[in-house]
Amino acid sequence: MSRAGIQLANGFPIDDDEDEDEDEVDEDYTAADQDDDANDFPYWFRRPPSHNRTKLDELHPFVQLLSASNVEDCVKVEEAFPEQERCSHDKFIYRLTRCPELSLGLFTLPLLAEGEIKPRPTLVGHIIATRTSEPLVTDRSMRLPANWKNERWSVEDGQFVGHEEGGSTIAIHSLAVDPAHQGKQVGSTLMKSYIHRIREAQIAERIAIIVHDHLIPFYESFGFESRGPSKCQFGGGGWVDMILEFGPEPLEE
Repeated sequence: MSRAGIQLANGFPIDDDEDEDEDEVDEDYTAADQDDDANDFPYWFRRPPSHNRTKLDELHPFVQLLSASNVEDCVKVEEAFPEQERCSHDKFIYRLTRCPELSLGLFTLPLLAEGEIKPRPTLVGHIIATRTSEPLVTDRSMRLPANWKNERWSVEDGQFVGHEEGGSTIAIHSLAVDPAHQGKQVGSTLMKSYIHRIREAQIAERIAIIVHDHLIPFYESFGFESRGPSKCQFGGGGWVDMILEFGPEPLEE
């Protein structure tokens, strides 16, 4: 599926699997127009009853694709990682220019009273990824090609480097949450939304990621399976390979 195909799915509420009554009054919903850097259509998200609100609800969150205009915001969120494990400024530019359709951000936008000036949405979490033909994340898939601005394909020693257009694996390089908003289910909400989008778009055979040991249970909760110690030496190594395979769709009866 093309980038446009993925973008058409953009803008769904982050809680689109809720079972709440569709006949509820309109006041239960709030429209949040995107800022000028984003697409020109509104995002809708549920405003739950006050007695059921969570810390996540208090952010009035919505998800949307990222673009090169979000680089500075992503750099700030990436500070959640140790310095040696952060995506660099140049890599953000590369990935959000070459394959922005594989990214996703969770933003917060406060509710406004009538007449108040609309603020710019604040990015509180992001997922950044590229494609690879390998079944696992590799150091090559994480590299920044030296010639990417001039060459559509980046090949060194006969092997692709960085984003590999047409690769069947989505390699996630960063799932980061602003430290000020950790513990509010931002990361899990973002990952659930991301997996849903990729699965529904049917654009890949799997999602791969490298994680540290203590995060294995977190990713297993989304269906990822461990493939043992990773060969990746990014950030000093010590990673574990995990993948989420997308099996064939069940036949309709």
